[in-house]
Amino acid sequence: MAGASPSRQKLPLEGVRVLELSHIVAGPSGGLILGDLGADVIKIEHPETGDTARSHSNSGSTFYSFNRNKKYLALDLGKPDGKLIFERLVAQSDVVLDNFAPGALRRLGLDYEWGRGVNPRIIYCSVKGFLPGPYADRPFLDELAQMAGGLAYLTGFKDQPMRAGASITDIGAATYGVIGILSALYRRERTGVGDCIDSGLYETIVFWVSQYITTVQLTGVNPPPRGSRDSTMGAYMGWGVYQLFPTRDGRQIFIAVTGNRHWAGLCDALDFGDWKHAPEFSSNRKRSAQKPRIAERVKQAVEQLTYDEIAARLYKALVPYSPVNTPLDLIDEKHLKEGRRWLHLAVGNERFKLPKLPIAMGGTAEFEVREQPGCLGEHTDSILAALGYSAPEIEKLKAERVVLRSDRMLNIGPRE
Repeated sequence: MAGASPSRQKLPLEGVRVLELSHIVAGPSGGLILGDLGADVIKIEHPETGDTARSHSNSGSTFYSFNRNKKYLALDLGKPDGKLIFERLVAQSDVVLDNFAPGALRRLGLDYEWGRGVNPRIIYCSVKGFLPGPYADRPFLDELAQMAGGLAYLTGFKDQPMRAGASITDIGAATYGVIGILSALYRRERTGVGDCIDSGLYETIVFWVSQYITTVQLTGVNPPPRGSRDSTMGAYMGWGVYQLFPTRDGRQIFIAVTGNRHWAGLCDALDFGDWKHAPEFSSNRKRSAQKPRIAERVKQAVEQLTYDEIAARLYKALVPYSPVNTPLDLIDEKHLKEGRRWLHLAVGNERFKLPKLPIAMGGTAEFEVREQPGCLGEHTDSILAALGYSAPEIEKLKAERVVLRSDRMLNIGPRE
């Protein structure tokens, strides 16, 4: 990478301790980001159930995807000795990250007001359904946020809203929470004081649809859902070529022409010399007015070529294009493979790979798996020992079911 240091530095968050109280996607993905960046993340789970993702019927894929680079403490926060252990951890930590139900930490007596009394430098971050306001105490979920925030309307068809195919709200809100945490850590270097941060699923989606909120204020008319052919982003932006085309070998390729440079490149790639400098196609506005005519000629040209042939031509001509990949396609995709964008996990007899954080930092160490996804309470003994608990005291806490150390990874049977 250009500008990279000859000898890369340590991970940027080394020395930062995070206590993660979370389950499923939103909280765990935030902890994963902080852990990948070098933070010492301790995932605290209830001894009886653990992260509810351990019980999902998807062979553990949700749990495995979002729980690398963490240590595992099984701790009952509802018991006095459990609260005492948590208090000792907060006194030695920098961040508490949770996505519990609204008010859960307050009901336990472990919220930010309590935490800053223990450690004025502590930073709390809660990934919630809503930020402060009338709905702040409502339980909420990713798909509900996409519905309420307007994204499902925009993604779907008329009278048929559709959620995105991934948990984008949970991961997006967690990412904004991480931005808040990093900002609070930076400010704490000057003030010495921590902070309390909320990140909202609903507000995340509203932020993402902001350009359409602006449009409706300017026009007074809702944009049509994107599922309709006449309401794609190309139609919204006034681009003449912005759609899928079939190739000779039965695949599809998306071609995007968003300016004159792309248009000239497309004409070169498809041998449209008669159209390259034609005045009738000299601007986005003019090309948009003749989209059916352009699309038909492009379709006829593309369907004479295999995907690899048309992709090579468009790559050479610097025209934006894309295949329609499935998750299975991505596992051996050229750019991810040759760009070394995979982390390799080993959980029991399972071997698989997961994508790295979508950033590259020239002055830091390469992101890697330092800790595999762990069993429930896997590091309980070592964490308590570091807090000063003796071996007999740890065994007593186990006997009283305040803590747990188990070899249980999932709460479901093995994959058949």
